Amino acid sequence: MKICTSTIFSSKTRTVADALIQVINHDLAAYQPLTVRQCYYQLVGRQIIPNNLSQYSKVSRVLVQLREEGLVPWAAIEDRTRRTTDKRGVSSVTDWLDIEARALFNPGNYGRCLVQGQTVHVEITTEKDALAAILEDVVYPYCVRLNVVRGQVSATMVEQIARRFDQAIMDNKRPVLIHFGDLDPSGVAIPKALQRNLADRHGIDAEVLRAALNPDQVDLFALPGSPDAVKSQDPNHGAWLREYGPAQSAVELDALHPKDLQDILRAALNGVFDMEDFAAQKQREIHDRELIKEIRRYALACVGRRYGNEVPFAADYAGGQI
Repeated sequence: MKICTSTIFSSKTRTVADALIQVINHDLAAYQPLTVRQCYYQLVGRQIIPNNLSQYSKVSRVLVQLREEGLVPWAAIEDRTRRTTDKRGVSSVTDWLDIEARALFNPGNYGRCLVQGQTVHVEITTEKDALAAILEDVVYPYCVRLNVVRGQVSATMVEQIARRFDQAIMDNKRPVLIHFGDLDPSGVAIPKALQRNLADRHGIDAEVLRAALNPDQVDLFALPGSPDAVKSQDPNHGAWLREYGPAQSAVELDALHPKDLQDILRAALNGVFDMEDFAAQKQREIHDRELIKEIRRYALACVGRRYGNEVPFAADYAGGQI
């Protein structure tokens, strides 16, 4: 790989380019697409580059070159701040019917709520939009919501969370909020503000657990600090000093390896849920899917017998091929 990059980059930049190829194509290949920020903090954590804005810009530029040269796939890096809408329409009614028939009573689309029997109602919050996809891969199987609150939690989002918590309380469930954020003055203040706003504005007494990032995790995973992130003019600076002291360096949640981040979230969820009840619900879901398969076979067979001569592929339904 170094032979390839040596023809493109200078000696100083080549080290960064080779490290990015290793991170994207190998170490974090299972977590693609990645953000520029994630790639940057992987290099900071490996002490390949210092943690500053100029190095972040350098990583961004090198990533463009690596993709242009085909050394890193374009699809490996995602820009989550921009989006493209889908186009309307299919080529024919036959294509549309085929798509709809394959989706009809598809047992793979059925998902039972696996936490309906729990005594807690759990929601996840994070300030990091760039890490939402990594967290969402974990929360989805647990049937809980992920709320991306960004830097400042909006009153609208707090009200929506409070409404769901209020319903949970009426259902005799204890509301629990599990938070993931940066270890810096603002990041530490966010879950406290959430808890305070839920109580003061909506009368909701919710348990708030800060799952990450915490000082013990910084030590455990040897995460790089962001010294410029602690600013004396930050309104949360005083509370930060009282809680953590002047020696504590600020650390970005992005510095965690995606696997470690997901493991922390799983451990937090396993800690608040009754996993025996969770497993029982999973077995019921398997039973439900078998029933759906039976209904699907019957429904498509009826379609095939009635319309097999008019829509060519519908004949497959009668024979149970779909």
